[in-house]
Amino acid sequence: MRLLLFDIDGTLVSVERTASRAMLRRVVEEIFSIVLPPDFEFQLGGKTDYQIMTEVAQALSLPTTIVEEQREKIQVTLTAHTEPLSNPETMRLLEGVRVLVETLAAREDVALALLTGNLETTAYLKLRPHGLDGHFPIGAFGSDHIDRAMLPPIALHRANKHYNHFTNSGKKFSPENTLIIGDTLNDIHCAKANGIKTLAVATGTVSMETLRSAGAEYVVENFADVRAITDIATNF
Repeated sequence: MRLLLFDIDGTLVSVERTASRAMLRRVVEEIFSIVLPPDFEFQLGGKTDYQIMTEVAQALSLPTTIVEEQREKIQVTLTAHTEPLSNPETMRLLEGVRVLVETLAAREDVALALLTGNLETTAYLKLRPHGLDGHFPIGAFGSDHIDRAMLPPIALHRANKHYNHFTNSGKKFSPENTLIIGDTLNDIHCAKANGIKTLAVATGTVSMETLRSAGAEYVVENFADVRAITDIATNF
């Protein structure tokens, strides 16, 4: 059995940019009790939510310790502001995703899980409008660690506990039989830091050429060719 670790934003779902940036602005202003400059730009790109908050604090010359101090408030506030956006119009499913996920979920030779910078609560809110949340019973999330590169071992540990019909046979998930699927350079760097192969998809903001140059073992334009993606996911 092979473990497939899926990113969410830009990989499975495209979050409407204006709504997501407005939501982040409201969250930051509420957490830090400030008013952001009108031209403030968020730098996202595969980062964990707590990393994003830390970088915002740095950009605003605020002590980064505020992020850890406000950790619980950040989670509650992000969840509260994400929930109203949890609809098919704002959380748009990307091409081929539904068929791909349902095809893979029906197979017995792969196991699905998430690996995302989102908090666990917001991750499932983004998948719920399309009914895909139930296909990803476990994962590793931005609420588990600020550093994305630290998430794969967490995902492996949880997968080995959850998919016990596999581990009870004396086998286990490891970097060798795991594939990280994402759309950013951080997905690739995270995979490489843990000796895991990457399937990179150019549905985010990074081109196929750049993803390939960064060292992704497999690069595709999108998930439209479900048969080809399934072949990669079951034979890497």
